[in-house]
Amino acid sequence: MAAKKLVLVVCTLSFLQLSFAGSERFWVFSKPNKPMTEEAWNDLSIEEQRVLIKHYQTLKEIPADQSAQLQQRMEWFTQLPDNEKQEMRDVWQKMSTQERNNLRKRMQDASAEERINISKEYFNKYTEH
Repeated sequence: MAAKKLVLVVCTLSFLQLSFAGSERFWVFSKPNKPMTEEAWNDLSIEEQRVLIKHYQTLKEIPADQSAQLQQRMEWFTQLPDNEKQEMRDVWQKMSTQERNNLRKRMQDASAEERINISKEYFNKYTEH
């Protein structure tokens, strides 16, 4: 009988211990939870914050020649009719990264007529007729 009471007391205490785990979130006087990134950012000095911002900005920048090429491709794409834009998006999504890189390389080295033929080749390969 004493063993049953002892087991009951141990089980009750362990249940109570588990049920109150994490209860500090509901305690009025506990400090508010902040995301770890905010705490880490606030722990940095002003100079360290500036260096980190500058680092991220340089990661986002594109060299001038690549930027000009990208701008030309974007302008060309925006001039296409909507149905062709959607077809190109669909074909692009079906291609693997290696195929995209091959297409990019072929288009850079090709003349205007060859580019049309190359794009038709890829359209025919990935569109269902």
